[in-house]
Amino acid sequence: MTIQSVEERFHQLHSYKAIFGFLYDIHGIKNAPNADILHDCQNLEKSLTHNGHHDIDARDLCSELKAVSRRLTKPMLPQAALCFIFEQKLQDSVPNVVIAHRILLTLPVSVASGERSFSKLKLIKTYLRSTMLQQRLVGLATISIENEEASNLDLAKLVEKFASLKARKLEL
Repeated sequence: MTIQSVEERFHQLHSYKAIFGFLYDIHGIKNAPNADILHDCQNLEKSLTHNGHHDIDARDLCSELKAVSRRLTKPMLPQAALCFIFEQKLQDSVPNVVIAHRILLTLPVSVASGERSFSKLKLIKTYLRSTMLQQRLVGLATISIENEEASNLDLAKLVEKFASLKARKLEL
């Protein structure tokens, strides 16, 4: 299950790289053939289309990337390139580049399904505990997560306190 979850993550990251990968090297775009850049921009436009509405225009993005790449003096990561665009007050002249970078930089770093597969709850709940009530399962999950706190508890005192609170007292 772990191997499958990790493989799913890498598969999804490879698909993101195929779509957004060219945005990681804007500085190198000035030396790349226009046909390659346009192909990448069209691929990005297609992936950012919903119900016939485009977030970006591929042709405009291609020309804007060329313009920005000529202004960059050194290779930059997408976040630094976006900061450069805002520092130089270019955001109004290259809106497609800004939109593409903002989408790229807000993509999730991890996948929620992958996170769920590695959660403490999955580790605790086994076949033998599948009939356990939700409240008890949550309690065990909390103990597992707060393992350091739980190890410092004095169980004898806790049992004695619980027994004194719940014991039925007989009056003679």
